This record gives sequence, C-alpha cells and structure tokens, in this order.
Amino acid sequence: MKQTANLSALNFITHGFYDAADSEKDPNPILMNQVHSPDALFLTERPITPPSVDALITRTPGLNLTVKTADCAPILLADPTSRMIAAIHAGWKGAFQGIIENTVLQMLRLGANLDTLVAGIGPHIQKQSFEMGADVRSFFPKTEDHFFTILSDKTFFDFDAYVISRLKRAGLKSIETVGDDTYSDHRYFSYRRDPTDPHRQFSSIMIKEV
Repeated sequence: MKQTANLSALNFITHGFYDAADSEKDPNPILMNQVHSPDALFLTERPITPPSVDALITRTPGLNLTVKTADCAPILLADPTSRMIAAIHAGWKGAFQGIIENTVLQMLRLGANLDTLVAGIGPHIQKQSFEMGADVRSFFPKTEDHFFTILSDKTFFDFDAYVISRLKRAGLKSIETVGDDTYSDHRYFSYRRDPTDPHRQFSSIMIKEV
C-alpha cells in the first residue's frame, strides 16, 4: 500500500493506494458501479447497492470510499476545514468530461474550503505506456497538444500531467501523485496489459470514527 504525504499529514482520515496483492485487505469498501461519467454522489450512509457514479463524497466517519482501477487514475480528496472527503475514478473519458471539477464543485457547495483541499493521485498508466489512437486524440482541443508526444509515428498521452492539470483547473494547490505505472509495474493490475483480467486494485479514503 502506498500513500501521499499531503494526505498522510491529515490526522482525521485514513487512506491508501493498494497494489494487486493488497487490495483484498481494504476493509469494508464502499464501491461504485463506475461508468466513466462526470457524476459524483454525496453519501450520508452506506448505500445498499453500488451507485452508478464515478465519485463519492462524504462527511460521515467510517464510510470507506473506494475506487477500483486498472490503468485509470484513482484520486482521493480531503478537506480538514470541513472534514469532508471524496474518492474519484478518473479515466481519460471521465477526466475529459469533468469528473474532477464536478466533484470539487460539489464539495465546495457542501462547505469544503478550496484553500485547504488536498488531493492524492494513485497508481495509473503513465505517459511511456499510454499510446493513444488518432480517433481518441481528436477529442482533445489544440490547446492541449502539450499533453501528447509523438515517437516513431506513435502518439503517447501524458495522463498524469493531464489529471494534475484538471485538479489545478478546479483550483487545488496541494496535489501529489504516486507516479507508479500500472502497465509496466506488474505489482498492479492493468487492463491495457491484460484486457481479459477482470481484477482491479483498490484505493480508499475514510474519516476516522471517534
């Protein structure tokens, strides 16, 4: 399990980015039916069934908000001022559609403080492994050309930098990324490396119970 220093400094939460071997150790996770959407849901209690959203938000202690990934970016947010947390599943589609900004905006509407909001980004596919076809590249505007690199007639997408840029666009200042590449690092599940493998690693965040 890995952590980011900025989230570890907040004593009202626990968090972790699990690898393939450790994901089963994640205690009592609250999961989502992740659909690559821009939708976030505020929880006050454990849902009966996994909601079809790509981000969960809560102020309720003991709710272990959990993201499943195998190349997409898990993003954990925490605000010590409002004692609010969120867990985001961000694939390139969800990030492009605004899942990050929508989650932050919903947190702000619920009372979060942008000046104290902290983000940690877990393991996900990195630039050297993320080859992107022209059909997908065409979705992005010319102003985002700097996220793409062409090597030997192949186009590679700097997904890590893109996610960070969307968090900055949402107004966050404290952002840390683990930096591990799920595709090349076999400690992690990777859909791109093995699309037949249904397994996913977990990333979770929870407000401590008093």
